[in-house]
Amino acid sequence: MSEEREQLRDILRAKSLRTGDFTLSSGKKSSYYLDCRLTTMHPQGALLIARLILDKIREEKIKADAIGGLTLGADPIGAAVAVVSALEETPLNAFIVRKEPKGHGMQRFIEGFDGAPGARVIIVDDVCTTGESILKAADLAEQAGYQVVATFCVVDRQEGGSETIRRKYPLYSLFTATDLL
Repeated sequence: MSEEREQLRDILRAKSLRTGDFTLSSGKKSSYYLDCRLTTMHPQGALLIARLILDKIREEKIKADAIGGLTLGADPIGAAVAVVSALEETPLNAFIVRKEPKGHGMQRFIEGFDGAPGARVIIVDDVCTTGESILKAADLAEQAGYQVVATFCVVDRQEGGSETIRRKYPLYSLFTATDLL
């Protein structure tokens, strides 16, 4: 395991992983909860996530114009990747996918990126449980005329969502629940 990946795993364990009795957004009961926003919005956590995602994009030779996903889980990740990509002189735009279209102005679902039809995008989320957030964001990106070339999550809970996503898109997880527990 790379030093950066170990550092991020330690931050996720310390800041985002909680044990106890929890009800997930899917309605399922769980003995642990991952609040990855405590890591994705932590300065070192955000930096490490961005570097690891950019490393994987390079390793897999993924060509993309922008990265983003469903608000709120994806927002800090997309922003961090965009900033680090600029610092590394390989700029990648970020975007936000709204849960509902804006009620005025352009009434769009996609904010922050106005790519041409066929623009290649990566969809990202903090945690993958059912895969619903990634798939919804991907569907809205495709409705906007973009081509989804890859998906990423920080942590795959290993509860079936990653398999569902992989039926349609490549999915890269930085960690699985097993890696953190």
